[in-house]
Amino acid sequence: MSQTKNVAEVAAAMQTVTKKFEWTLSAFEKQGNLWLQWSTNAPFRAQQDKIEVYANGWPSNPDSNAKAWTWADAKNSPWDSGLRWGSDWYCARIAQSAPNGPYVYVEQIITKE
Repeated sequence: MSQTKNVAEVAAAMQTVTKKFEWTLSAFEKQGNLWLQWSTNAPFRAQQDKIEVYANGWPSNPDSNAKAWTWADAKNSPWDSGLRWGSDWYCARIAQSAPNGPYVYVEQIITKE
């Protein structure tokens, strides 16, 4: 036996929950090098997220032309990029858009001395 429900009945039965999570990315100088630190209060990682450092602006493909990068696992933070500290390093957390799509920028910082 098939039952049909009108929109009001479906809407009355619908329940919604919203949760908000934060991701942070910081760049700093330590022992003359560019260091990056990141964290999140989310109980999960962003899809295949990475920390990347670029020299000449933001590439249109975030997963290209990095001077240095690491996986954004909490155990890797803080991270010594191995690059000398200075202005105009373009630093970002990137992640794959769902499902398994191209990489997109999540957070972006440009260093300043």
